[in-house]
Amino acid sequence: MAPTKFKSQLEASSYHSPGGGELYKPLREEIVRLAVAQGYDVPTMMEHGVSWADDQDPWGHIMNAGFPHYATACNFRLFESFEEYLGKEKFEDLMKVKGVGVIVKSTTLDIKRPVSYPDSIIVANRIDQVKPDRYHVTTTMWSLRQQAPVAESNGWVVFFDYSKGKPASLTQLGGVYNDLYEALVVKAEEANTKRKEWEEANPKKSRGAKL
Repeated sequence: MAPTKFKSQLEASSYHSPGGGELYKPLREEIVRLAVAQGYDVPTMMEHGVSWADDQDPWGHIMNAGFPHYATACNFRLFESFEEYLGKEKFEDLMKVKGVGVIVKSTTLDIKRPVSYPDSIIVANRIDQVKPDRYHVTTTMWSLRQQAPVAESNGWVVFFDYSKGKPASLTQLGGVYNDLYEALVVKAEEANTKRKEWEEANPKKSRGAKL
């Protein structure tokens, strides 16, 4: 899809305005709608407005290192959502790696399309698989102007007992940790159901602009 047209450069960068810019509102709403239909988590979504000075490489595209940065920021919001189940004390321990915390075991990045300024990126997580001591997450990034996914990160995140130096089973720990495990299982089941329904209704098509 060709980038959305704007009358001026100032309009094209209006996502930097307070409130995100009225001209970007319908573009933003459409991407969020698509993400929700594919099973992505709404509360932990985030948006990154591309900065002309900070995000681009010499060829005028978002730097390769930028996409992992956006994915990490969105995954941090996912970690923050754990507070609802762990409570304040255990959540603070997790964030300060006191006792049980989290650690990224592996991650991959697929850059699908080049992105240039001006543009804004929606980033969202989808938990695909959950085990007692880890979960797999897909983090996808969409361009508002292109109205298409531009990058995708996949990886495993492990719950790790830093006091013992080994992975921590949430089910064995019990209590609020088991509550978190059960909540993640439900999220994954709901996400996978939506993803399957989306893929059946929208079979993949070849896009000329893809890398």
